[in-house]
Amino acid sequence: MGQKSNFLTLRKSKLNSNLLTSNSKEFLYGLTFLKSLNSLLSKKNIIIVKNDLNFESNKLFLNISLFFRTAKLLSYSDKLKNTNLLNKFKFDNLFSLIKGHFYILNNNFIQFSFINLNNYIEKRSSIFFFNKLRRFYPLLFTRRFNLFIDFIKLSCLFDQNKVNSKVYLTLIGQIFKILPKRKHNIFFIFLKTIFTVFIKKKSLLGVKLLINGRLKGKPRSSPISFLFGSTPVQSLSKNIEFSKLHVYTLNGVFGFKFWVYR
Repeated sequence: MGQKSNFLTLRKSKLNSNLLTSNSKEFLYGLTFLKSLNSLLSKKNIIIVKNDLNFESNKLFLNISLFFRTAKLLSYSDKLKNTNLLNKFKFDNLFSLIKGHFYILNNNFIQFSFINLNNYIEKRSSIFFFNKLRRFYPLLFTRRFNLFIDFIKLSCLFDQNKVNSKVYLTLIGQIFKILPKRKHNIFFIFLKTIFTVFIKKKSLLGVKLLINGRLKGKPRSSPISFLFGSTPVQSLSKNIEFSKLHVYTLNGVFGFKFWVYR
């Protein structure tokens, strides 16, 4: 039998140079720093969509793509009207976090690059998704209007390929987390509606979602799958994103698996 090929070397995609270093000490400190940064910004209602931390000789380069959630934007609008979000964002905690992780490495030069993904949301696209999903607001988003707006904004960015499948699946899990068992059918119709919109707009070639758990309050777990378009089995030369998520609810743990074919 021949040796199996590594599909990561055959996939036609860009090389991810995140945490690329030959020094194990730099790698461990960089990995700990990225996890701490993610938890710090998530507490402030800011989602890190993409983060790249690269080392070069005695230099450190940090590139971050941020999505400000609606609750954060409302707090900014009350205090800082007509100002840029990133210019007024307080980086004191961020600088102290960096100092605590990298002072041992003696980096002489640190460069930051922040991208605000809220600036890429198109008004026409957001109105289009709002009209498609507005009937689900009183059914699934009771007392969660900010989450409904966040989902519309992330749907616009996901349609433009600005957001990866992991971030989008995380928000789907947040919608599903507090739903009672009697609303699972409505949630499934909601997923079918949004995935059908993506396929009709031809922004995605195929979507597949697999949910496993005690759906509709059944005593035993049972899977349900949603398949729209075409999702090839092999991903050697196809642009397929895969992500998975565990959602902890009062009815037990539910597993989500998500395939996106662009």
